[in-house]
Amino acid sequence: MMEAASSSSCLYPSLKPSTFPFHVKHNSTVVTASDINSIYYNIKKKNKKDNLQCCSSSSSSFINPIHFLRDNNNTPYYYSLVGFPFQQQHLIIRSSNSSTSSSNKTSSSRGSSSKKKKGRRLLSSSPSVEQQNEQSVESVNQNGGDPLGKKDLGRSVVKWISNGMKSMAMDFASPDIVQNQDTDFSDHVRQRVLRGGGLTFVIESQPYLSAVPMPLGSETLCLKASTHYPTLFDHFQRELKHVLLDLQLKSLIPPTEDWRNAESWKLLKQFANSAEHRAIARKIPQTKTKQVHSGLGMEMDKAKAVQSKIDNFVKTMSDLLRIERDAELEFTHEELNAVPTPPSSADEVTGTSSSSKSDSSKPIEYLVTHGQSQQELCDTICNLHAVSSSTGLGGMHLVLFRAEGYHRLPPTTLSPGDMVCVRTCDSRGGGATSCMQGVINNLGEDGCSISVALESRHGDPTFSKLFGKSVRIDRIPGLADALTYERNCEALMLLQKNGLQKKNPSKAIVATLFGEKEDVAWMEQNNLADWTAEEKVDVLLPDHGVYDDSQLKAIALGLNKKRPVLVIQGPPGTGKTGLLKEVIALSVQRGERVLVTAPTNAAVDNMVEKLSDAGLNIVRVGNPARISASVASKSLAEIVKFRLSDFVNEFERKKANLRRDLRYCLDDDSLAAGIRQLLKQLGKSLKKKEKEIVKEVLSTAEVVLCTNTGAADPLIRRLDTFDLVVIDEAGQAIEPSCWIPILQAKRCILAGDQCQLAPVVLSRNALDGGLGISLMERALNLHEGILATKLTMQYRMNDAIASWASKEMYDELLRSSPTVSSHLLVDSPFVKTTWITSCPLLLLDTRMPYGSLSVGCEEHLDPAGTGSFYNEGEADIVVEHVLSLIYAGVSPDEIVVQSPYVAQVQLLREKLYDLPEASGVEVATVDSFQGREADAVIISMVRSNTLGAVGFLGDSRRMNVAITRARKHVTVVCDSSTICHNTFLARLLRHIRHFGRVKHADPGTFGGSGFNMNPMLPSIS
Repeated sequence: MMEAASSSSCLYPSLKPSTFPFHVKHNSTVVTASDINSIYYNIKKKNKKDNLQCCSSSSSSFINPIHFLRDNNNTPYYYSLVGFPFQQQHLIIRSSNSSTSSSNKTSSSRGSSSKKKKGRRLLSSSPSVEQQNEQSVESVNQNGGDPLGKKDLGRSVVKWISNGMKSMAMDFASPDIVQNQDTDFSDHVRQRVLRGGGLTFVIESQPYLSAVPMPLGSETLCLKASTHYPTLFDHFQRELKHVLLDLQLKSLIPPTEDWRNAESWKLLKQFANSAEHRAIARKIPQTKTKQVHSGLGMEMDKAKAVQSKIDNFVKTMSDLLRIERDAELEFTHEELNAVPTPPSSADEVTGTSSSSKSDSSKPIEYLVTHGQSQQELCDTICNLHAVSSSTGLGGMHLVLFRAEGYHRLPPTTLSPGDMVCVRTCDSRGGGATSCMQGVINNLGEDGCSISVALESRHGDPTFSKLFGKSVRIDRIPGLADALTYERNCEALMLLQKNGLQKKNPSKAIVATLFGEKEDVAWMEQNNLADWTAEEKVDVLLPDHGVYDDSQLKAIALGLNKKRPVLVIQGPPGTGKTGLLKEVIALSVQRGERVLVTAPTNAAVDNMVEKLSDAGLNIVRVGNPARISASVASKSLAEIVKFRLSDFVNEFERKKANLRRDLRYCLDDDSLAAGIRQLLKQLGKSLKKKEKEIVKEVLSTAEVVLCTNTGAADPLIRRLDTFDLVVIDEAGQAIEPSCWIPILQAKRCILAGDQCQLAPVVLSRNALDGGLGISLMERALNLHEGILATKLTMQYRMNDAIASWASKEMYDELLRSSPTVSSHLLVDSPFVKTTWITSCPLLLLDTRMPYGSLSVGCEEHLDPAGTGSFYNEGEADIVVEHVLSLIYAGVSPDEIVVQSPYVAQVQLLREKLYDLPEASGVEVATVDSFQGREADAVIISMVRSNTLGAVGFLGDSRRMNVAITRARKHVTVVCDSSTICHNTFLARLLRHIRHFGRVKHADPGTFGGSGFNMNPMLPSIS
């Protein structure tokens, strides 16, 4: 009877052999190993008389029993349990024919009992004896493929295998040695080792490998390699070759024979070429696991599809930007060098000019429809004189111009921040010198002067020619700026190159806006977006009661860090700007840094005003000349100037002293040179200090505000990544410009209204190609609308006004708050009760009830050649109506007069300027008044012709802006016969008739009852 072994050893010194007791019974051997999921056993070959058999214990305390195999002669030999995966702990237990002590048995029983409960659990899922044997063979067979090399195992592990296989190869070749009687391998055994298959070979190699110490720290790799048949066989074959070569050199094999003729080599090659070996060592095709984008968690195939969409988008947008750029340059060149020509009579009827006929891609109506008229794009003031110059903030050169004879400047749309061309002019007003680009700094309060910040400096020959000459200033289209074009193109390149890169902070935004809905489902799994969970308002919100449900939802979504993209559609009067202020303030409160941008300086300044009283550290970045005076204190230039004031004072004092010293040292060249060097160093110190303060101000700012293209300024790009970017009025921005700020933040909010003014696009080809589609408009319908939310309660307009916009533009989803739904002008303090102040909607029709047009109410094309229209009769009616409102007690500051045509705007300004009581009444184009509001809005439609041509008046988005600026009262002045040729405008007039009043107006008859009231309007029935 065979008894338990008394000695054992393990590969891991930290694990004691006594922890794994085992005992041997007659005809059976059972090794118990509690709490070990995978154990590697190597038991030395027993004597034949032991008669060991394959068995296992049924006791629950025995885990992973060991089974011994017999050869064909019923001889037990080494067995390796390789059917279980190697994980953390691996043991080699060597048994001998030592006697068993009772203490070992007791220890075994106690160790098994202590883990009884866990043992049962492991046994319940462990395979049977037969299954274990099958798994052992299958595991080796599946462990195929190419041999593992140094890249897989490391140099030390490869050396360890080579040493073990060398010993095995020496024993394997021993029968070939001349007169060798003591061999471990007979020919019979050699054939059994090879033909026994991969499992036999692996088991046979274990004693040789275990005899070689494992390299420290590489035990796991050694164990992996020790059961990898292709690796073992490859090393064995190589080492056998070396052994046979060495034996031949030592003449230990017959010298007449080549080592390749040795029996051991023949047996090896014969097996290596066999189908059995090839089947075992074949490369098993692995189930291809789908690669995942490391930064997105998205499958690589889908990431490549998204990248392909980005590539196509960038190519398309780049081409469209180039087309638009060419159109801008051509148009600007034509306008700056155009000689005004009076229109022909035919032009007045059709509404075209000779210039528009020459270029069908830029007709007048088309240009105005998409944002600006020609007059707006290029306004001109001639016969100016340069009277003084100075250096402004940021080193700009400011030149003050005055009109000849100190006369007032003519009516103009020029305003601070406008890009202009400055040059001398001849007697006809034509340009006489090359153009110097500048920016309007301000318009004098006296109305006689204008200040321009020029890029040119003293010493420039062109600049010196301005003084003493008549000067002409032309407004240059903003999009003709080369810097804007370059920054848009650069943003597209960065999007294509870095959009999906792991290091890109905005990669989730990019994937969301270019992937399909199923492609962005990964965001929920990676906590980047939660499309389905119910959103709740952040606890930071101080007072929920001041917000309606749609606003609360928008705030909650805006504060949700899991959403890379949020689109907020804010119809007129829904409190979009105030809501954005709340989102920004709460984001800062929880430690986020925010970048706020908009397509125009006016929109950015509006946000600065809203945030100024929120207690935030905000900085407005941009050209000081383009920043409104009301928010100048928040501009980077002013903040830096304030912080630099003490340093500048000291700088000026030192500079004055050095200059004084220099005057006394002019005779001493060396001393004078030293002083000049000190002055130079002093100037450098000022610039250095300025840079340090700029960096400090921007790096500590909680909110940075600028235009979309201004976000490409190196001062902003060098800052750390923003947590959130908010783009206001996103519906007015072309998509490439939006990517400038987006690529600098982790998530973004696009806020605006796609039902109001669209992006300004000059080229028809670019517009048809899709350049006029804003990112907001595109994102609204992405992924079945899950990116967007809409504000549905308006707090501005009387419901009679709002209901038209709701029906025509917002699918009847826009509701009016009870606080404003019925308010009228008569409800304002000091306003008298009249039929005008008591109606929310009024149509003043220049077409009489029986079809005749009021005298003087025909449209005319501007004789200045601007392509704009004016209507003298309508202007008179507007002035009369303004006066009626003022006499009724309405404050002039609460009255706004709008017209889509610049020529009409100029005419109205001239007429109202001469009326002291009308001082404070604002006259503006529809486009320039977007985002603002007033109690009373008067709209002059201008168009009146026999053809029924309405031009861009039919643009629903522009008319939506015009009507929804009013809080309590809207008056439309028009020729209903002409306007009703457009179905959209006809519905507007029908709405006014139903919810308001209709008057037939005749210029010059206003006198309290000069408007002929007639509720019936046959022309729009």
